[in-house]
Amino acid sequence: MSFVTVEKNQSSAPSEADLKKAMIESGGKPGEASGNNAARTLNYTGTVNHTVYENKLIDVARGKRTSWSFIWADARAISPVN
Repeated sequence: MSFVTVEKNQSSAPSEADLKKAMIESGGKPGEASGNNAARTLNYTGTVNHTVYENKLIDVARGKRTSWSFIWADARAISPVN
């Protein structure tokens, strides 16, 4: 599972609903979200282009490029080699 944390910069962190809507529109499958107005973290699965998600979130949450900082953690599943 991967996650993205959106931290307050000039505006409060977007709502859980906005985080999930932007993730769906970016091709990912949102999971659990947690946090508060200072920072929210959204778990997700799928392959998501970071720039596409950030732009979708700016549109959905009516923010600006400088409204938030993004921290990404992409998990890659590796099959063991026999």
